[in-house]
Amino acid sequence: MKLYFQNLILEISVLVAFLVILIGIASIFIVRHLSKEYKKVYKIQSRFDIELRKLINIMHNFLEIDALDKYHKLVIKKLSHDEKLKILNILEDSYKNIDLDEEENAYIIETYQRLQEVRRDRDSKVIVYNDKIAIFPFNIYAKILKFQQFMVYTNK
Repeated sequence: MKLYFQNLILEISVLVAFLVILIGIASIFIVRHLSKEYKKVYKIQSRFDIELRKLINIMHNFLEIDALDKYHKLVIKKLSHDEKLKILNILEDSYKNIDLDEEENAYIIETYQRLQEVRRDRDSKVIVYNDKIAIFPFNIYAKILKFQQFMVYTNK
Protein backbone atom coordinates (compact mmCIF):
# COMPACT_ATOMS: atom_id res chain seq x y z
CA MET A 1 0.00 0.00 0.00
CA LYS A 2 2.85 2.37 0.87
CA LEU A 3 4.50 1.67 -2.48
CA TYR A 4 1.23 2.43 -4.29
CA PHE A 5 1.00 5.91 -2.68
CA GLN A 6 4.63 6.64 -3.48
CA ASN A 7 4.06 5.73 -7.13
CA LEU A 8 0.88 7.84 -7.19
CA ILE A 9 2.69 10.85 -5.68
CA LEU A 10 5.55 10.40 -8.16
CA GLU A 11 3.17 10.26 -11.12
CA ILE A 12 1.27 13.35 -9.91
CA SER A 13 4.58 15.20 -9.38
CA VAL A 14 5.74 14.34 -12.90
CA LEU A 15 2.39 15.48 -14.32
CA VAL A 16 2.52 18.77 -12.38
CA ALA A 17 6.14 19.36 -13.45
CA PHE A 18 5.17 18.68 -17.08
CA LEU A 19 2.25 21.14 -16.85
CA VAL A 20 4.45 23.82 -15.27
CA ILE A 21 7.04 23.41 -18.03
CA LEU A 22 4.29 23.53 -20.65
CA ILE A 23 2.82 26.70 -19.15
CA GLY A 24 6.29 28.25 -18.98
CA ILE A 25 7.00 27.54 -22.65
CA ALA A 26 3.55 28.81 -23.68
CA SER A 27 4.13 31.96 -21.61
CA ILE A 28 7.36 32.67 -23.44
CA PHE A 29 5.63 32.41 -26.82
CA ILE A 30 2.65 34.50 -25.71
CA VAL A 31 4.85 37.27 -24.29
CA ARG A 32 6.98 37.33 -27.46
CA HIS A 33 3.87 37.49 -29.63
CA LEU A 34 2.30 40.31 -27.58
CA SER A 35 5.55 42.27 -27.56
CA LYS A 36 5.81 41.93 -31.34
CA GLU A 37 2.22 43.14 -31.82
CA TYR A 38 2.81 46.06 -29.45
CA LYS A 39 5.95 47.07 -31.35
CA LYS A 40 4.01 46.99 -34.64
CA VAL A 41 1.39 49.35 -33.25
CA TYR A 42 4.01 51.60 -31.64
CA LYS A 43 5.97 51.80 -34.90
CA ILE A 44 2.93 52.73 -36.98
CA GLN A 45 1.93 55.24 -34.27
CA SER A 46 5.30 56.92 -34.70
CA ARG A 47 4.82 57.04 -38.48
CA PHE A 48 1.39 58.55 -37.94
CA ASP A 49 2.82 61.23 -35.62
CA ILE A 50 5.50 62.10 -38.20
CA GLU A 51 2.97 62.43 -41.03
CA LEU A 52 0.70 64.50 -38.81
CA ARG A 53 3.61 66.83 -37.95
CA LYS A 54 4.45 67.20 -41.66
CA LEU A 55 0.90 68.09 -42.59
CA ILE A 56 0.57 70.58 -39.72
CA ASN A 57 3.78 72.31 -40.82
CA ILE A 58 2.80 72.41 -44.48
CA MET A 59 -0.72 73.68 -43.89
CA HIS A 60 0.43 76.20 -41.29
CA ASN A 61 3.18 77.58 -43.50
CA PHE A 62 1.45 77.59 -46.89
CA LEU A 63 -2.20 78.10 -46.01
CA GLU A 64 -1.62 80.10 -42.81
CA ILE A 65 -4.40 78.42 -40.86
CA ASP A 66 -4.86 80.22 -37.54
CA ALA A 67 -6.33 77.18 -35.78
CA LEU A 68 -2.99 75.39 -36.20
CA ASP A 69 -0.93 78.14 -34.52
CA LYS A 70 -0.97 76.52 -31.08
CA TYR A 71 -0.03 73.09 -32.50
CA HIS A 72 2.74 74.33 -34.78
CA LYS A 73 5.51 74.18 -32.15
CA LEU A 74 4.20 71.32 -29.97
CA VAL A 75 5.66 67.82 -29.91
CA ILE A 76 2.96 65.72 -31.54
CA LYS A 77 4.07 62.49 -29.87
CA LYS A 78 3.33 63.93 -26.42
CA LEU A 79 -0.21 65.04 -27.26
CA SER A 80 -3.18 63.05 -26.06
CA HIS A 81 -5.49 61.15 -28.37
CA ASP A 82 -8.20 63.81 -28.02
CA GLU A 83 -5.81 66.62 -28.94
CA LYS A 84 -4.62 64.70 -32.01
CA LEU A 85 -8.24 64.12 -32.95
CA LYS A 86 -8.87 67.88 -32.72
CA ILE A 87 -5.89 68.49 -34.99
CA LEU A 88 -7.17 65.92 -37.47
CA ASN A 89 -10.57 67.63 -37.53
CA ILE A 90 -8.93 71.02 -38.14
CA LEU A 91 -6.84 69.52 -40.94
CA GLU A 92 -9.86 67.83 -42.53
CA ASP A 93 -11.87 71.07 -42.45
CA SER A 94 -8.95 72.97 -43.95
CA TYR A 95 -8.40 70.32 -46.60
CA LYS A 96 -12.02 70.59 -47.71
CA ASN A 97 -11.52 74.30 -48.32
CA ILE A 98 -8.45 74.09 -50.56
CA ASP A 99 -8.58 73.93 -54.33
CA LEU A 100 -7.57 70.39 -55.30
CA ASP A 101 -6.88 71.35 -58.91
CA GLU A 102 -4.20 73.95 -58.17
CA GLU A 103 -0.70 72.69 -58.76
CA GLU A 104 0.76 74.57 -55.77
CA ASN A 105 -1.47 72.44 -53.49
CA ALA A 106 -0.18 69.14 -54.91
CA TYR A 107 2.26 68.53 -52.05
CA ILE A 108 -0.43 69.30 -49.47
CA ILE A 109 -2.81 66.87 -51.18
CA GLU A 110 -0.12 64.16 -51.38
CA THR A 111 0.82 64.59 -47.72
CA TYR A 112 -2.82 64.58 -46.64
CA GLN A 113 -3.51 61.38 -48.57
CA ARG A 114 -0.40 59.75 -47.10
CA LEU A 115 -1.58 60.73 -43.60
CA GLN A 116 -4.98 59.16 -44.30
CA GLU A 117 -3.30 55.99 -45.54
CA VAL A 118 -1.11 55.76 -42.44
CA ARG A 119 -4.15 56.52 -40.28
CA ARG A 120 -6.14 53.64 -41.80
CA ASP A 121 -3.15 51.30 -41.49
CA ARG A 122 -2.60 52.36 -37.88
CA ASP A 123 -6.26 51.95 -36.97
CA SER A 124 -6.41 48.46 -38.49
CA LYS A 125 -3.33 47.37 -36.52
CA VAL A 126 -4.75 48.95 -33.36
CA ILE A 127 -8.06 47.12 -33.75
CA VAL A 128 -6.27 43.77 -34.18
CA TYR A 129 -4.01 44.52 -31.19
CA ASN A 130 -6.92 45.64 -28.97
CA ASP A 131 -8.93 42.55 -29.87
CA LYS A 132 -5.96 40.35 -29.13
CA ILE A 133 -5.29 41.77 -25.66
CA ALA A 134 -8.99 41.43 -24.82
CA ILE A 135 -9.13 37.64 -25.19
CA PHE A 136 -7.83 34.87 -22.96
CA PRO A 137 -4.90 34.14 -22.33
CA PHE A 138 -3.48 37.31 -23.90
CA ASN A 139 -5.49 39.54 -21.55
CA ILE A 140 -3.75 38.05 -18.50
CA TYR A 141 -0.29 38.64 -19.95
CA ALA A 142 -1.25 42.12 -21.19
CA LYS A 143 -2.24 43.08 -17.64
CA ILE A 144 1.00 41.67 -16.26
CA LEU A 145 3.07 43.49 -18.90
CA LYS A 146 0.92 46.63 -18.47
CA PHE A 147 0.03 46.89 -22.16
CA GLN A 148 -2.86 49.30 -22.57
CA GLN A 149 -5.32 49.61 -25.39
CA PHE A 150 -4.83 52.20 -28.11
CA MET A 151 -7.57 54.45 -29.40
CA VAL A 152 -8.53 54.63 -33.08
CA TYR A 153 -8.81 57.84 -35.10
CA THR A 154 -11.30 56.63 -37.67
CA ASN A 155 -14.87 57.68 -36.96
CA LYS A 156 -17.26 54.80 -36.50
